[in-house]
Amino acid sequence: MGGVAGHMAHLSEDLSLTFNEIVSILQKVALAEIDNATEKVDGQNLFLTVDSSGEIKTARNSGDVKKGGMTTDEYISKWKGHPAENAFTNGFKAVSAALRKLSPEELETIFADGQRYVNMEIMYPNNPNIILYSAPNIVLHGLQYFGDEDETPEMRSETKQKFTKLASLIDGASEQVGGEQWSVHGPKIVALKKLADGAAVEEVSRRIKSFAGPVGMDGSLSDYVELVVRKYADQVDLPRDVTDKLILLMLNPDEAKEKGISVVNLKKGLPKELQSVVSKLGSKTNSRKYISSVLQPLEVAISDFAIEVLRGVKSFFVKDNDKEVDRMRKELEQSIAYLKALQSSGDEKMGELVDKQLAKLGKIENLASSMEGVVFEYPPGSDKIYKLTGAFAMANQIIGRARRSGMQEDIDEEIEIDFVDDESDDPVVDEDYPKTVAVVPGAFKPPHKGHLDMVRKYAADADEVVVLISRPTKSGRKLPNGREVSAEDSLKIWNALTTGMSNVRVEISTHASPINAAYEYVGDEGPLNVGDEVILGASKKDDDWKRWIGAEKYIKDGVKLKSPEQTAVKPTMRSKTDENGDPLPYGATAFRDALGNPENRAEIADFVGKENVDTVLGILGLDTVEETSGAGAAGGYAAPLGYGSARPKKKKKNEYIDISLIDEVIELIMKRGITK
Repeated sequence: MGGVAGHMAHLSEDLSLTFNEIVSILQKVALAEIDNATEKVDGQNLFLTVDSSGEIKTARNSGDVKKGGMTTDEYISKWKGHPAENAFTNGFKAVSAALRKLSPEELETIFADGQRYVNMEIMYPNNPNIILYSAPNIVLHGLQYFGDEDETPEMRSETKQKFTKLASLIDGASEQVGGEQWSVHGPKIVALKKLADGAAVEEVSRRIKSFAGPVGMDGSLSDYVELVVRKYADQVDLPRDVTDKLILLMLNPDEAKEKGISVVNLKKGLPKELQSVVSKLGSKTNSRKYISSVLQPLEVAISDFAIEVLRGVKSFFVKDNDKEVDRMRKELEQSIAYLKALQSSGDEKMGELVDKQLAKLGKIENLASSMEGVVFEYPPGSDKIYKLTGAFAMANQIIGRARRSGMQEDIDEEIEIDFVDDESDDPVVDEDYPKTVAVVPGAFKPPHKGHLDMVRKYAADADEVVVLISRPTKSGRKLPNGREVSAEDSLKIWNALTTGMSNVRVEISTHASPINAAYEYVGDEGPLNVGDEVILGASKKDDDWKRWIGAEKYIKDGVKLKSPEQTAVKPTMRSKTDENGDPLPYGATAFRDALGNPENRAEIADFVGKENVDTVLGILGLDTVEETSGAGAAGGYAAPLGYGSARPKKKKKNEYIDISLIDEVIELIMKRGITK
């Protein structure tokens, strides 16, 4: 479930900006010439409106808006028993009490009979995210129109005026809720400090000019990405017309959609290797990650500059800046140590995350502000909103991951923190909406290449693939030695098999039935948004897709189910054949039989790949003396491709490169002189 509004971008994410424009904006920031920069706060997001009857309605996702918002009863019941119940319910009650002090006429003109929603953030010390604010507060961000007709520039101007009025009427309101004093505020202006010696802006300008060399400072970020993609397409001999359309799909997906350009259409007629290139560059999720990796040097340069801009700047909502900075640094140090310990026990992904974020953060002392960051509109009146977040972004990634991984007991005992993984990482981010989601449920006892190939095929065209592992209540499937294959075993094996597949997520369901697990996920209480498309995983073998007949009645309103018959995939067959010479199918029973003889590594490799044999045997407690040093600890994950000892060999001139290995691609590009 994402936020309701559009994406609030970092400068490095706006592909329309030229490098000169970015430098110009940063120079204005350095000279404190950006007007009306406001504090970006770290809380839980909520949208709220008042309809024509005067009832207050709320929204947490686009589906809520489509149905006219949640009633008070629906909203309160939504958070019953949730760790953030007091934050969401008491915050709602506080802002509702403040709004009810306005006249019906004021509410009607501001909210346009439920067509405008106010975007706000709830900051509650007993349920904080990363920053521990000093008191319960609500901060209004802006007013957004969600009416049936398109919003004209004149209407947008009116909406902005109405928000200014609302903020002035409600700013400073104080309400007693649940024995606590809540305050409601409009956006808080940040007095940016002028960077006296100019060293920071000179350094960021130098780094940006160096990076922009191939396209020049008048070139846009889009120009730079296009150049990189074209160079890579030439290297793998992708046809020019396909490259042109692929670039349009990556950089302007709306225009591509209007012209009927899709990943599926671009792959037609191409050899399998090039179909893989198109899939891994053209799908929404992979495209975004690839573009981010190409522009990462620019992102890091701007982040380093933002650290200096925000150094020592105090949050309006934190009484003791130095004390809070010290507390966050301490938790950051604990989180780094905790994740590094997980890495040493075999979880390589944790170490990768820490290394990546620390490379951007630098010294822990760079976390030097109690404020998440600043938000500003540039140019003034353009409605283009940007954010500068400095060290907070990296600390948020590390601390958040450590908390979700179980580090709760290591947090400072003097501060009781109930971490809330807010469903909208950024209060105005919903960049993945709408999207196509493939749901692949099963017992997977254990998963094998047949399952993996189905997931690969869906991952090529879907924005996201969710693998749901059911948890049978009765005795499950057992190995020949009597050991039961648990859902946790299946999860670990899936994580090993799907390493490098960035748009695949694996979860354990509470349901014993895979079918019920899928229906819960795609149903009314599931995370899909109105406008999303869903694929229910199935094989063409034995008309497996027919198990989804009647599935439409379980799908959330506003979500489209793609035809199971049309989306069912052809099963992959084993290299091993039967007595007639026909390829044998993959099957969990045959895989379990093979695992009865751990020494027969070739047979096991046929089910999971040679590179995963040691990892799978370790997870299932079937380790053999032939384990290799690169396999990791029992129960751990194999090192992701492209890292450490598992790094692939250099490709020969005419071989295709797996685009999922982003670091390999960037290294190759740099060697060929695209960037300095």
